[in-house]
Amino acid sequence: MDANVILRYILKDDPKQSPIAAAIFNRSQATEIRLLVSAIILSEVFYVLTRTRGMSRLEAAKLLLALISTRFVHCSDNVVVVTDALRRIGAKNVSFGDAYLAALAVHQGEPVASFDHHLAGFQDVEIYKPKTS
Repeated sequence: MDANVILRYILKDDPKQSPIAAAIFNRSQATEIRLLVSAIILSEVFYVLTRTRGMSRLEAAKLLLALISTRFVHCSDNVVVVTDALRRIGAKNVSFGDAYLAALAVHQGEPVASFDHHLAGFQDVEIYKPKTS
């Protein structure tokens, strides 16, 4: 499912597309269709909600977490990682990208190479530090 369908459903801001988006979600709730959403699309929705609609990161993360926690919207990526990322946004007020990277690194047991100080705020994220000569 594309970000624009999710946004029209959430925001109800388009007189033509919002009812169609609602109908799509209703068909999914009635198990007539299956809605799949990827982490990339969730990132796009998060960006629009926080950057163009003025929603706080915490509020947007809670909204998306509620969306993927339903039985009628399915995450095509690792739902455990995506859920963890959305929870990390609430805990540290970071971007979706940083939260997803932190969650992915932790779940895969790998360090993160980054200059971003936000990632160091996660106690369970190992930051890769190359040896300098």
